[in-house]
Amino acid sequence: MAAMSREDRLDHQLDAERGVIGSLLIDESLVREMVSVVDTQDFLNPANRLIFQAARQLFRDGKPVDALTIRDRVGSQYSDYMTQLIEITPTSANWREYAALMHSQTTTQRIKNLAQYILENAVTLDDCRHPCADMAQLLADGRRIDAWTMREMMEDFFRAQDPDAPAPEYVTYGLDVLDQRNYTELGDVVMIGGYPSDGKTALALMMAYHMAARYKVGFFSLETDKRKVRDRMVASVAQIDFDAIKRRTLTESDWAGLAAKSTDMSKRDLTVLRAAGMTVADIQSASQAYGFQVVVIDYVQLITPEVSRRAPRSEQMADVSRALHTFAQSSGTLVIELAQLTRQERGSWREPDMHDLKESGQFEQDADIIFLLYRPSPSDDTLDQEKNRILKIAKYKEGPRGRWPLYFDGPKQTFSVMTDADGKAVLRQLVNAGKKAKSKNKAEAQGQQTMSEFRELSAEEAGDIPF
Repeated sequence: MAAMSREDRLDHQLDAERGVIGSLLIDESLVREMVSVVDTQDFLNPANRLIFQAARQLFRDGKPVDALTIRDRVGSQYSDYMTQLIEITPTSANWREYAALMHSQTTTQRIKNLAQYILENAVTLDDCRHPCADMAQLLADGRRIDAWTMREMMEDFFRAQDPDAPAPEYVTYGLDVLDQRNYTELGDVVMIGGYPSDGKTALALMMAYHMAARYKVGFFSLETDKRKVRDRMVASVAQIDFDAIKRRTLTESDWAGLAAKSTDMSKRDLTVLRAAGMTVADIQSASQAYGFQVVVIDYVQLITPEVSRRAPRSEQMADVSRALHTFAQSSGTLVIELAQLTRQERGSWREPDMHDLKESGQFEQDADIIFLLYRPSPSDDTLDQEKNRILKIAKYKEGPRGRWPLYFDGPKQTFSVMTDADGKAVLRQLVNAGKKAKSKNKAEAQGQQTMSEFRELSAEEAGDIPF
């Protein structure tokens, strides 16, 4: 039997990618899974790659993905070819097998190309090291790994520490107590946990507005109508009473204040999206289509899970958390997730911690920073449950933790940090009331954490206090 010619081998390799594209054209519902599994670089045929890229862009733009919309995007000259792909594809049910075969064949070709490079260019042993390392990585999982040798890592460290090198850029929140020792970067995951009606949406809007002066910010509202978000934003920025906005009773002073802020507001790169029913894939696609650098999700437990609805709720939310974490890291997007806390028993009060994040422990595992916003204890005669909140940093991988009392102006949807007589932010540390053993026994007997007394320290006096 004669050996297969180069042209025949190439045509054989293209069968798998024809099957992938044919499956996509047959069944448009496959696009959601396919864009997250198939690598564009696995397509050897330019026409197949172009069709797949068109389908992916339509999906990211939130538009229908079918043979007609794809043809409209790539051009009518591909009509006959697309019809042929539909006709020669036996079934769309096997698309994953086609994709795996396509990836395997492409990886094999990449390894052959590396081997050819060594044959033609290698003179010394060092010339072979990098191509051989790439081969090993391709053989391990079929894809190149972003890896640093120790030498490369140290060289990059010295470059980064050079006084003439650009300073690292950290994302600020607009609250001094958070920004003084802040190392938040694009690609991190930040959580803001709170009970209903404690103000986490108002706090997130303040942060989003502040960040929008420098970054492109998307606020995905899964619970609140975008007009209500608008009214809260105007109340906070222009310092207009929220009730006056809702009742349409703005005074001349209100209009003057709004006029003074309107120019700055229109310059902020902030987009509010109504996101009810969205999945993580929907949020990711919209974020990439708009080019968001910061994404705020209000709130994360309302995201529609993509795993089976029969799975336990904790598994559904764990899948959502992992998907958002992957999205943040892979795209370099700062993801800020608002989250509900598990309700306490009626009539009781205890300080919440990150374990109270509702429905999944995966949230606390995936987050780089966890803020908790809550009302002070009803037995605390120094703080008012309506006018004050406690902002707690419960988790911070690279910075200090602590608790700060805030003023909350409900009518104007604004938070501000409480300060002492010298204008320094007040840091609050919980101190055990009585002996530890006695407190522990009392907590176990009551089935809840005992209340602790507050001791006030300035931020400079307290320093980095672990909690």
